Amino acid sequence: MNVPGTPEPARHSPRVVITHDFAEIYGGAERVTEVLAAEFPDAPVWTILGRESIAERMGVADRWNSLLPEQSTLLKRYRTLTPLYPALMRSRRLPEADVILSSSYAFAHQLRTYNDAPQVCYCHSPLRFAWSMTEAYQSIWSSNSVGDVGFRALAAAMRRSDRKAAQRVDRYLTQSPYTADQIQRFYGRTPEVIGAPIDCNLFKPGTGERDDFYLIVGRLIEPYKRVGIAVEAFRRLGLPLVVAGDGPAFDDLRKNAPPNVTFLGQQGDAEVVDLMQRCRALLFPSQDDFGLVPVEAMACGAPIIAYRGGGATHTVVDGLTGLFFDEQTSDAIEGAIRAFDPAVLDHSKIRIHAEQWDVGAFRARVRAAVEEVAGVRAPDAATPAPLVGGAFTGAPAIVPFGVPGADVAA
Repeated sequence: MNVPGTPEPARHSPRVVITHDFAEIYGGAERVTEVLAAEFPDAPVWTILGRESIAERMGVADRWNSLLPEQSTLLKRYRTLTPLYPALMRSRRLPEADVILSSSYAFAHQLRTYNDAPQVCYCHSPLRFAWSMTEAYQSIWSSNSVGDVGFRALAAAMRRSDRKAAQRVDRYLTQSPYTADQIQRFYGRTPEVIGAPIDCNLFKPGTGERDDFYLIVGRLIEPYKRVGIAVEAFRRLGLPLVVAGDGPAFDDLRKNAPPNVTFLGQQGDAEVVDLMQRCRALLFPSQDDFGLVPVEAMACGAPIIAYRGGGATHTVVDGLTGLFFDEQTSDAIEGAIRAFDPAVLDHSKIRIHAEQWDVGAFRARVRAAVEEVAGVRAPDAATPAPLVGGAFTGAPAIVPFGVPGADVAA
């Protein structure tokens, strides 16, 4: 993605090190990290593990570093190394910096520099399998009672190390009230809700008529993304569904799909934009912490049919930019598709709503936080306000930019 905008000039630009978890496939977290790296073009980017091809797509191949080597076995089985990652984070120190800017949904916020630089963490989510999705992951990773005991012990250990690392973070940023609530409850920290970056110059409405297919875009990870229940719903509906994305569940999902469901694999930005411009509606069955994909699709004028949970409740407006279904089941999706009437929605209003999350304001908010923590910017300097979301006003819905959140006692 060609990230728009240029870094804001600063007379005392801080030395920044950017950390990210796993650049194994290109998804929402990688898209956000790409924007962070574009705002700080001199900052080295460190990942725990990744692919050079993904670093190239993110535009950081010339400054990308990986703690673990790019080996096919590691890339295929890196989740099995989960118990070892906290120790790996403790054993490695990154180059000296004025600020660490971490993009974390797992372990990236646990990395430290040789000089123990202060840290600004953009948290996509607290570690899901340890905090918010333990039972769901246990049902997949464990097959018997002994495995259940071991999994619960691992999750408890991960919670302890994760919460301890969270106390070293100086400033938390996040994308939605949904994730902010988790950070508050799990870490005892108060984050700033600054939204997520949407490139409204790239994601924009097309000029042609919309087709009759429904669309899913994202990384194929079960049970997190819940693409399987969508496939089952469309097996009964018989309507065309197109799935764009790759991930561990790709082969199983495609093998068991009916002929009216098409799996395209990983697609480039141009192809994704074209699909969003032409689809009848984008289907979003997962409970994401924010969900970049629905907002990107709305920027293309596409209606959203989403599960009523997570960040989608902050970005999708029921009856104006799409509709919700209330259970993550194939029956609920089938009912929502049958009830959906695109004729009652105004595609231009859907686009206007999405413009609230444009990338330029996001970059300004991140830079303000980094420079304040580095001590080169006054806390009350002018900064674009974070977003309210969850309602359509025909213009950006904003609230005053908040001061850094204070720690909350554990």
